[in-house]
Amino acid sequence: MNKKLAVRLILDLAFTILLLCALMYRVTGDAAHELIGISVFTLFIAHNILNRQWYKTIFKGTYTLRRIIITAVNIALVFTMTALLITGLLQSRAVLTFLHLPGGMSLRMIHTTAAYWGLPLIGIHLGLHWRMVISGIHTMAGMTKESRIRTVIARVIALLFAAFGVWASFDRDVFSKLFLGFSFDYWDEERPAIIFFAAMLSIMAVYVFVTYYVFKVLGKKRK
Repeated sequence: MNKKLAVRLILDLAFTILLLCALMYRVTGDAAHELIGISVFTLFIAHNILNRQWYKTIFKGTYTLRRIIITAVNIALVFTMTALLITGLLQSRAVLTFLHLPGGMSLRMIHTTAAYWGLPLIGIHLGLHWRMVISGIHTMAGMTKESRIRTVIARVIALLFAAFGVWASFDRDVFSKLFLGFSFDYWDEERPAIIFFAAMLSIMAVYVFVTYYVFKVLGKKRK
C-alpha cells in the first residue's frame, strides 16, 4: 500500500475521532477541550499539506457535478475550521487565559454552530471519497479478496448506524445547532459518554451513507 495514503488515512481517522471528542465539551471540561481543539486544527493543517496538490488544480480541468460538490465542501470546511479556531482561541479559559481574551455569548454561539457544521461537511467529504477510504482500510487490514458476506454485513451495519444517526440528529437537536440555535450544549450526566460519542459518529455517518449511495446511483444511471 502507498505509504502516503496510509498516513492520510491514519491522520484522517485521528482527526475525525478528536473532532468528535471536541464536541464532548460537557464531558471533557475546558482544558481537555481546548487541547483537543488545537490538536484537531493541527491535524486539519497536516491533511491540507498532504493534499496540497488539490489546491494547485482547483482552476484546471472540467468541473463535473461531483467535482463542484467536492470543491464547495472543501472550501466550506476551510472556512468552518478557521471560524472554529478563531472563536475557540478568543474564548479560551485554560490554554490562553493569560491573554485575557474577550469571549462572550456571540462567540460561543458561532463556535458551537461551526463545530456542528463539521458533522455534515466531513460526512459529505468522506462520502465522496468513501470508495478510496474502504479500499485503503481493506489493504491495511490485509483483505485482498472481495467477500460478499462481509460486504452484506458491512452494509447492514452501515444502514443501522445511519438509522441511529437520524434518531440522534433529533435527540441532539442538531438542526437547530446548525443555524445558531444553541450557544450551550447539554448532556445528561447519567447517560454514558460513549453514547454521546456514538451519537455524534452516527450523525456524521448519515451524511457519509447518503452521499456515497446518491453518487453510486447517479454513476449507474450515467452508465
